[in-house]
Parts: sequence; C-alpha cells; structure tokens
Amino acid sequence: MRTMILLVSLWAALNPQQEIGWLKFDQAKSIAAHTGKLIAVYVACDPRSGSAPCSGGIAERAFDHPSILKRQDEFHFVRVCEKKTAQAVRATKPPEAIFTDADGDEVYRSGFIDAGSLDQAMAAALLRYAPHEVAWQGAIAASSGGKPLLIVGFDDEKAETLKAFEDKTLVKYQDKIEFVRLPYKKDGEAAKKWGVTQTPAIFICDAAKESPEKNAIEKLTGKKNATALKAAIQRALLRTEKVEPKK
Repeated sequence: MRTMILLVSLWAALNPQQEIGWLKFDQAKSIAAHTGKLIAVYVACDPRSGSAPCSGGIAERAFDHPSILKRQDEFHFVRVCEKKTAQAVRATKPPEAIFTDADGDEVYRSGFIDAGSLDQAMAAALLRYAPHEVAWQGAIAASSGGKPLLIVGFDDEKAETLKAFEDKTLVKYQDKIEFVRLPYKKDGEAAKKWGVTQTPAIFICDAAKESPEKNAIEKLTGKKNATALKAAIQRALLRTEKVEPKK
C-alpha cells in the first residue's frame, strides 16, 4: 500500500497543469490498476533498434497542445524511447500512440502526425474502453458456446454487484464468460441448489464441468466492486485456460 501511495504521489508530481507527466510503463500499469484509466503509450523510437530523435518534431510537440493537455486526467502517459518497452507494446513505427489497460493489454492504437490526429486517437480509445452491458441469461444452457467460464449471480434488490460486471475494466472478459442471473427467494429451488442464504452471491464456474453448483472455482458473497470481480475472474481463467501469469 505504501508503495502505491508513493507511485500515485509521483504521478501527481509529474502531472502539472501545463505539461504531460511522463511515467515508465511499469509505473503507469501499477497506478492504472487503482485508477482504472487507460495508459497512452507514445512510441518515439524505432522499435527495432531503440534509436530515436526523441525530441522535436510536430508529433512530439503535439503533447504540449491545449487539446491534449486537457486530457491529462483521462490517461496515464508513457513516452517510449527504448527498444524493450517498444517491443513489449508491439510498436510498429514512430510516431505511434498505443493505448493499453492496467494489464498492458492493447485497447487501441493509431499513428498520428499532430495534435489533431492524436486527439482523435485518444477519443477513439476512450470510446472503445467504456462500460458495456452484460447479456444475462435466465437459465444455464446445455452449452456455453465454447466460453471457458460460467458466472451465476444472485443479486440483492439494488442489483449493484452484478452491475459491476459492466465496468470498463471487465469488458475484455465478457466474450469468455456465459452470464446467468438467477432469482433469489429464501428456501427457493435455485437458492437451495446453490446453497445461497443471502445476497449478493456470485459463483464463477468452469463452463466445461457438469453440475456447476458443485464445481464452483470462486464463490463471492457480499457486495464486490469491479476490482474484486476482476481478480476472481483472472484466478478462474488461470485454472481453466492454463494461462501463464504475466511477469
């Protein structure tokens, strides 16, 4: 926690009103994990060699333009002038703007030549990185359509916890999940089957398993925010897809 406070303080210190506060990519990811903001990666070097003018030029000066400065609160900014990071974000050629989430997963990318084209790229990235409604089913289907996870939710009257699955940080997982919302009634059939005594309750299951109520990978009770839901989904995917953790 102390490390995160220091990182956020560093970002604030590097982020005055009249100039962009540049961060290292790892710093930006750490901070974005708490803020939920996109990371705007400005590729200023040749990704094959790491060589770069790294100063001057219309593209470089775009970040001093008022239209870009006004977006400071919408992104965390990274300026890439070395080969390792350029290759990590799969840069193609400078100048390029690559937008990633806190996991380093790409959301949008575009070349740009000036403040106008950079502003358009930022707007497009934000449009893509936005909340998206979940298609909740009312019953568990015989087939999940090849999706690795099944999420079964029993929400409370306010329906706030299941609504959190629409958060922009979780949208990228939606095509991996079959969502089912079951009504909660004390001593009702569904509640008894899943062992639910209070709501909200969420079960994350391996969609390939039969009798999912007996094979839940994750069970969450009580109100949960998007961060907690994301962590549970990632843990479940690691078990079902055998994905290697990111370093």
